[in-house]
Amino acid sequence: MGMSSWWAVGALSDEDAAEIASVALPVIREIGERRSARTAWSRWERDAARGGGAVPVWRPDGYNTDAALHLYDLINASPFDALDDSCELHVMDLWDRFDAAVEPYITAVRKDNPVAALFHGLGPQRARVLPGWAGDAVLTAAEVRCRLEAVESVLALPGAERKQVLARIDDWPGDKDPADVLDRPLQVWRQAATAGLGLLSSRIWF
Repeated sequence: MGMSSWWAVGALSDEDAAEIASVALPVIREIGERRSARTAWSRWERDAARGGGAVPVWRPDGYNTDAALHLYDLINASPFDALDDSCELHVMDLWDRFDAAVEPYITAVRKDNPVAALFHGLGPQRARVLPGWAGDAVLTAAEVRCRLEAVESVLALPGAERKQVLARIDDWPGDKDPADVLDRPLQVWRQAATAGLGLLSSRIWF
């Protein structure tokens, strides 16, 4: 059996957010600021521009294109995976801390990555607005409130834009519900902001 990439977005108390951030944020920043990451993101922007906003996913022979594989590799570098491997944080234990006032979003895609599907759907310009690195972020309640409008601007899309993003998510490999991948993280963001809670967004292979 192949492994699955799990992604969870849930609400946290400010105390838990601060504790997790003290360990996780330096690693999230370090991965996102690597020269290799910046170069890979720039290539994704060029590939997506040539593809009319998104990279082509499938070759005529049914295999993935080089551009799609590049995007997958870019998104796949997870700070929380690295922290879990080094035993500095155990990600699934962190998910036990999610505040019961907000239903968390937890999903898995076998042999693929739900965040890669979301980023393919959004494209690089929208994806860049999301905080953290490629689906990994820790925010206090104040930061959730401050960033909510920007997150809504890229996830709460109107008619034709939403339809296009959902079609692209659906085209990405892996068994997932496109509307679930687009809408449920935003629902957590909104409910966390209303409840005055922080937020943890994290991925891990399992």
